[in-house]
Amino acid sequence: MARWVWFVPLIGLVLCGVTLALLLGQRAATTTETEAIERVAAMHVAAGGVREDCKAVPAQSEGLWLVVTCEAVGGEGTAYFVDRFGEVVDTARLEGE
Repeated sequence: MARWVWFVPLIGLVLCGVTLALLLGQRAATTTETEAIERVAAMHVAAGGVREDCKAVPAQSEGLWLVVTCEAVGGEGTAYFVDRFGEVVDTARLEGE
């Protein structure tokens, strides 16, 4: 058996890794803040909230991108923590005043 045949599985694994990295990189690069906020607002509306209750600020924690806060007039609501891919990674319940 030729020596180059032993490297074929390694080359295949490296190509799979590169492909996955490129796909994830493209997804992170093309997700806009507006898309992420709209996705979270739609989740809030599906849970019975109002779209106008939502606002977003940049996240202060490493690994997070945005904090979208959806709260009613009384201060009750939910804070959604969004990563760079636009996915909600955690939520926190807001108790109000």
